[in-house]
Amino acid sequence: MCTRENGEAILRMPIDSSWKQEAIPTGRTITRRRWRTLRLKIKVKHLFAIAVALCASVLFLQAFVMPRIEIAMAKKHFEQGTPDGKEELIRVLDASSGNDKWALIRDYMIENGSDLSLIRFDVIAGDGTYQSSTTTSFPNAPRWTGEEKIKYLEAYIEGGPIDGYYVRAAKQLAYEYVTRSRTEDAVRVLERTEQKLPGHVEDQGRELKLARARIYADAGQLDAAERLLTELSGTPQPRNTYLNGNIAALQARITAQRQESASSVSGAVTRSDGTPMAGIGVYLRSSRDVYHSLIESEPYQTLTDSEGKFAFKGVAPGSYALYIGLNFEQIDGWTLPASHDEEWIDLRGGEHLTRNMTLQRLIQLRSPVDQQVITGKTVTFEWEPVEGAAYYTLNGTFPIENGTVGHTIKDHIRSHSIELPIETLYSVVSGYSYKKFGDKQIPDPSNLLGYADPSSRFSWSVEARDADGKLLTRSDGYRLNEQTMGPLPFFYLKEHTLTEPDRLLLEGRTDEALQEYKANYERNGQDSHSLRMIVKLLEISAFIDKRPLDAASLPYLVKLANTDPTGNALPSLISYYGSIGEWAQADRYYGMLNEARQGKVESYPQAQYGRLLLKQGRVREGEEQLRQAQANDPSNRFIGDYIASVIYLSAALDKAEELALLYPERSYYDSSNPDWSKLVRGLKEESEDSNDKTYFDALKEALLVCFSEDKKRIEDWMSEAKFPAMKAFISAVSDVD
Repeated sequence: MCTRENGEAILRMPIDSSWKQEAIPTGRTITRRRWRTLRLKIKVKHLFAIAVALCASVLFLQAFVMPRIEIAMAKKHFEQGTPDGKEELIRVLDASSGNDKWALIRDYMIENGSDLSLIRFDVIAGDGTYQSSTTTSFPNAPRWTGEEKIKYLEAYIEGGPIDGYYVRAAKQLAYEYVTRSRTEDAVRVLERTEQKLPGHVEDQGRELKLARARIYADAGQLDAAERLLTELSGTPQPRNTYLNGNIAALQARITAQRQESASSVSGAVTRSDGTPMAGIGVYLRSSRDVYHSLIESEPYQTLTDSEGKFAFKGVAPGSYALYIGLNFEQIDGWTLPASHDEEWIDLRGGEHLTRNMTLQRLIQLRSPVDQQVITGKTVTFEWEPVEGAAYYTLNGTFPIENGTVGHTIKDHIRSHSIELPIETLYSVVSGYSYKKFGDKQIPDPSNLLGYADPSSRFSWSVEARDADGKLLTRSDGYRLNEQTMGPLPFFYLKEHTLTEPDRLLLEGRTDEALQEYKANYERNGQDSHSLRMIVKLLEISAFIDKRPLDAASLPYLVKLANTDPTGNALPSLISYYGSIGEWAQADRYYGMLNEARQGKVESYPQAQYGRLLLKQGRVREGEEQLRQAQANDPSNRFIGDYIASVIYLSAALDKAEELALLYPERSYYDSSNPDWSKLVRGLKEESEDSNDKTYFDALKEALLVCFSEDKKRIEDWMSEAKFPAMKAFISAVSDVD
C-alpha cells in the first residue's frame, strides 16, 4: 500500500503476520490476523524516475531487442524449412529497412540466386539422363517465387549498397525479366547498374555489357548485340582471358546466325496437360559434349518464353541432343520421355527443324513396393496402365557400395503386369562394379550375386513405349512430396539362402568361391545357382584379363545356355564359336538367341552376328542382319559395316552415300569418328576417274579382305593399295568395333 506523508511516498509492505483471538458481543470469539509492515520512504521524484526507466526499458525491448529476436527466429525457421518459415521471413523483410533489409535480401536471396547463368537449375534432363546440379547454403529452405524475387531484387537495386552483391542482384533481376519475355526491362536494369558502378570495377561493368549483348542475341536483336560487342572490343582487357573468350564466342555465334545457310532448331516445351513450361533452360548439346556435365561455355543455350517456346539460330552442322533445365518443383511427378541415343538431331546445314518436348506424368507402381519381402518361386510386377502404350520394359537395379547398377529384367511386356519365375531374376545380366578388399579392387560380390543376395534391397521401374518403340513415359523420376510420392519401388528377395561359396564371395575370396561353386556343381548337376555363378566369374575374369573365354570355360557356358530360358548366356557362345571359326555352332546359338528374344534380338549382338556372316563371305545374309540392327541402333556404331556390305553387293555408291547421310556415326568425347558420307564421296570421285569395272572389282576384293578381320591380310593389302580413297575407306571399315 502506498500513502503520502509530508511530501514523501510511503510504501507499506506486509512482511510478517500473527493470529489473535478476540471476543465479540454475541459471546463468540474470532481470530484476526495481525500484520507487521515494512515502511519504505521514496521521494516522489525518485518514483517518477523509476517509472520512466521502466517505460524506457519496455520501449527499448519493443524497438530493438524484440525485432532482433523476431529476425533471428524467422531466419532459423526459413533455413530449417518449417511450414511458415518463408512467410515469417517475408514479414520481417517487409518490416525491416536500411542495412537490415539489404542483409536479409543478400543472405537469403542473392547469395543462392542465378546470376544470368542458364545452367543453374536443380535438374538437367536429356538423352535419357538426369543430373542434379544445384548447390545452396540452405538446402532445406523453401524456394522463392519469381514474383517474390522481382519484388525484393527491385528494392535492392533501388536502394541497396553498390557492391559485388549489387551487380549480382542486377543480373538475377535481369534473369527473372528474361524468363517472362521482358527483354527491354532486363537490358535496362543491367544498363542502369553499369552506369552506377564506380570506375575502379571496370571488369564488372564489362560483364554487365556482355550480359546485355547476350540477351539481345538470344532475342534475335543482332544489331543491338553487335553494337555492344563493338564497344567491348574497343576497350580490351588482356588479363581477363575468360571474359575475352566469352566475347569472342558470342561474336562467332552472331556471325553464324547471320549466315543464310545456317541451320536452326526451334520448338516448345509443355506438359502433357497443355501447360507451357515458361522460363526453363533449353540446351542444344553436341554429341561431343553430352558425356560430360553441362558447362556454361557450350554455345547453344536459351530460356523458354512465357509460352514455353525456344529457338536456336546459326547452328553449325553436326549431331545434337536437346536437354532442358528445371527446378525441383517443375519436375516433381513428371518426366522428360527421352531415351539414351534415341533423340538425336542431325544437321547438315541450311535446315530449319522443329522439335517439341512434352513432359509426361510418372507411372505409379503397384507391386512389389514399400520394401515387400518375397519368399516364393515367382514375383508379380504390376503398375498402372499407360494410354497408347504398345508394350512395357521392366528394369531393375542392384545396390552397390556407392550407388546402384541398372539392367533390363524383361522387355516387350504387352500387359501392365507380369508374373516372372524367380529364376528369371537370378539370370539377369548387368554391368559390374568394383569394391576394394584390402589393397585389391575386385568385382563387387553383391553385384555378382545380384538378386540371389537376400540381404540386398532391390528396386524396379517400368517404361511405356508405343508401337514404334518410342518412349512415352516411365515410373522412375523425381517424387518430392506426398501427392507425387506414391508407393516406393523397393523389395527384398529371400527365396535363396546363402551357400558357403556365396559367403566366400562376399568376403572377397573370389578364387576360393569359384572352386567351391565348381565343387557344388560337380556334386549336383541341377545346381543352377552354382552354374550361373561359375559362368559369371569366368566371364569377368576373361574381361579383366582382356582375353576371350578359353576352352575350359566352354562346358559350363554350353550347359547354362541350354538350360537358361532367358538366353542371356547365348551371346558369349556366339562370340566364342565365331572367334574359332566354328560357323555352324555360331549359327545354331544365334538361332536359339533369336527364339529366346522372340525375333527381337538386341542391335549389338545382331550386328556382331552380321559381321560374323561377312567374315564367312555370306555377305547377303550379313547385310540383312546389319540392316535390321541399324534400324534399332540410334548410335549408328556399325553403319560402316552396313555401308560396306551394300557396296559389295550392288556397287551402288549413291545408295551408300544416302545411308551415310541418314545414319551419321557420331563423335563422342574428343574422338573423331569417320565421316562416312565423305569417305563414300571419295570412292565416287575416284571411281569416275578410273575404269569402273576394274575399280569395283578391286573394291570388292578389298572388302572381302576387310571382312575377314585378318590383320595380316589387311596390312598386306594396305601396303599395296593404289587408290587413296579406297584405302581410306577400307581402313575406316577395318576399325569399326
